[in-house]
Amino acid sequence: MLKPIFWHDTLEEDFRNRVIKYIDDEVDLYNSTAGYYDDGTPRYDKCSMTAKIKIWNFHEDENDIEKEIGDVMFKLAIKANDFFDFNLNYNNMILQLAKFEESENAHFGWHADDHINFEQDHRKLSFSAFLKPAKKGGNLLVQDGWEILPNENNTELPYLPSTKVEETPGKVVAFPSYCNHCVTPVEEGDRYSLVAWIFGPEWR
Repeated sequence: MLKPIFWHDTLEEDFRNRVIKYIDDEVDLYNSTAGYYDDGTPRYDKCSMTAKIKIWNFHEDENDIEKEIGDVMFKLAIKANDFFDFNLNYNNMILQLAKFEESENAHFGWHADDHINFEQDHRKLSFSAFLKPAKKGGNLLVQDGWEILPNENNTELPYLPSTKVEETPGKVVAFPSYCNHCVTPVEEGDRYSLVAWIFGPEWR
């Protein structure tokens, strides 16, 4: 069942620039409350994210650019799964735009998008597309293994060996959703990303 951890591809520059423009000029991003109590205190057992985001379901796009984003990621999911050979439902996909701002030292603590033990449909394949990497910091770290410890807010000291993904404009990586990963604090320059999660039935 366990597969090699990474698959990668690239996004066309024109598409990437249009998505960045959409993030900056047109879409209403909101502050993520993932991993926070109502009073704003981080829940370190559930990780914390400080980026501004927009999330929507595939086929529930609000405009042409969101439809295009969904179509692009749908095609990439099919290509990626030639590598992973997971049992996936390509039409069950969630998409997320995110802006990790330098002024906020934005980050995303250690977490897994889903677990290796589940029933019914859950997230099985995760994508990160680097629309515009930060100039310094904002690094995606991924651990080559499934989640075995609680989520942590710490992005500096991973509790398992991890791979620092080389972020270049337009690069897309896919990895199993049970892999722990984080985004270290952005230190210089805003970081723009496009994320997708593809669902599928329980592991066999």
